[in-house]
Amino acid sequence: MSFAAVSASLLPAASRARGVASRCGGGPTPCWRRASRHVWWLEAATGEPDPINGGVTTQLVAVRDGSRIWLVGSGPTPDQGRALAASVERMLGGAVTDLIATRAAPQLALGNVAFPAARRWALPETIAAMRERCETCSTRLRAELGAAGAGLRPELIRVPDRAIGARGATHGRLGPFAWLALERSPGEPVLVLRHEADHVVIAQGLLWAGAVPDLRETRSDAMLASLHRLAAWAGASRLLGEQGGEGGRHDVAQHVRYIEALRTATAAALQRGDLEPVELPAWRDGAGYPLRHGVNAQRVWRELEPALFR
Repeated sequence: MSFAAVSASLLPAASRARGVASRCGGGPTPCWRRASRHVWWLEAATGEPDPINGGVTTQLVAVRDGSRIWLVGSGPTPDQGRALAASVERMLGGAVTDLIATRAAPQLALGNVAFPAARRWALPETIAAMRERCETCSTRLRAELGAAGAGLRPELIRVPDRAIGARGATHGRLGPFAWLALERSPGEPVLVLRHEADHVVIAQGLLWAGAVPDLRETRSDAMLASLHRLAAWAGASRLLGEQGGEGGRHDVAQHVRYIEALRTATAAALQRGDLEPVELPAWRDGAGYPLRHGVNAQRVWRELEPALFR
């Protein structure tokens, strides 16, 4: 696949449908958007990985720190990793020196092979999870992407080999970042990064700016606890989450209100013996509701139902 074809796929049809240009100046280079003096972000498609979006469903972030260039997420495939490497070098005038995987998710690390000289960082728990799951995740993602995932092969997986903190550690410093380990579900940490100089917080897997959150592969109680901690830790900083562009504390508060409303409505339905899907009329017109709410409701139902039989 040519560089132009791979690069064009990095900002897919879903973005164009929202009226966002998928390429800068009409060319093939991925369209990095500047968040602050040292931080740039790359838009992601909404929804799950598919042949149209090429698996680019998490916003990626590039950070310049003196002679070092950090990339938070390397993309979902080796081909897209190579396109990212070229675009970052063109934009910042140097090669990526450090990669960070904020959680064990294929869209964040299966492009690692495109950065052979870069240091690869993750929480110790994330490294262990990726060693166990990466081959299975790669196979599943290849099936979801069709031809766009043809380059996904087990021998090209590069698991991070530099641990951020010790196992069980909850906070610390790494390069230009302060970091915080939160949980999407018990035993499944996600790394949150705060660029100290620019007051930009990277919260992949926790924030969908301007939209209903995606609760797949989470526990709602763990998400609520983590969102409260994120709000306190981020303060007035700008936030770059999983999707949706730049957000802020209002988006975190909206996620909290949505999850609390969903848990309350689901508990009430279970008490009544009501088997109909739980709807939240106050949220029905919100961005992401048609896409995500049905799955979110099923997830929370499965979480709360066992308590009825204790």
